[in-house]
Amino acid sequence: MFSRISWAILVVAVIATFGPQPPVHAVDPPSDKGVVFVVGGVGGWDILGPASQWELPRVGIHHEIRDFVWTHGFGQPFKDLQDTAHLRHKADELAEDIRKVKKQDPQRSIYLIGKSGGAGLVLAAAERVPPDTLDRIILLSAAVSPAYDLRPALRATWGEIVSFYSNNDQFVLGWGTTHFGTTDRIYGPSAGLHGFVLPDKLTPENRLLYRRLIQIPWTSAMIAEGYFGAHAGTSLPAFVGWEIAPWLRP
Repeated sequence: MFSRISWAILVVAVIATFGPQPPVHAVDPPSDKGVVFVVGGVGGWDILGPASQWELPRVGIHHEIRDFVWTHGFGQPFKDLQDTAHLRHKADELAEDIRKVKKQDPQRSIYLIGKSGGAGLVLAAAERVPPDTLDRIILLSAAVSPAYDLRPALRATWGEIVSFYSNNDQFVLGWGTTHFGTTDRIYGPSAGLHGFVLPDKLTPENRLLYRRLIQIPWTSAMIAEGYFGAHAGTSLPAFVGWEIAPWLRP
């Protein structure tokens, strides 16, 4: 009988084989090889990790792709979403992994990708590392509150925070987080539904920080990638290849 990982790999293989294919790019020189930490969503069933490990090398992203597993196991989405102490502990672990990479090679590029509840973990980890440690943070269908303070994470990266959101993600990021809460324990629609909002009364320095927040809404063109705007679509290989891969290049 297949394990859950085997089923996830099989699903990724089928979609990657028969779905729309982004163009294949030449691989960059090995000396530029960075690390991409991929943090999937709640429940232990997100295929983002295997999809990234499958698709990113195919389209010419030569970085080391690390699937950071943080959930309580398969089929426990509410526990993942609501166990703040566990999320903080895992954020500490991810931050320590980042520091180890930088200690071994201070010039090595580091990218963080966080999906749904994993977006909250990625932001928490970024808050635990020194300024300008990261190259870029990519958030997919973020299950954090729209007013989440991004300033600490923006300071941690010299590049951008890129956030993909969709007004069609009503069931999970509208109804779901209104009833069960976001990872930062706010009950209401998530940032992955309508986007982040800027804090009030920002100083000029903080306004400069927020200029590095790039928010990308779902568009009908993404249907060709298998992404119809619902929650699972940002984990699909075609979406990874078309939308995420360009942000993993210098």
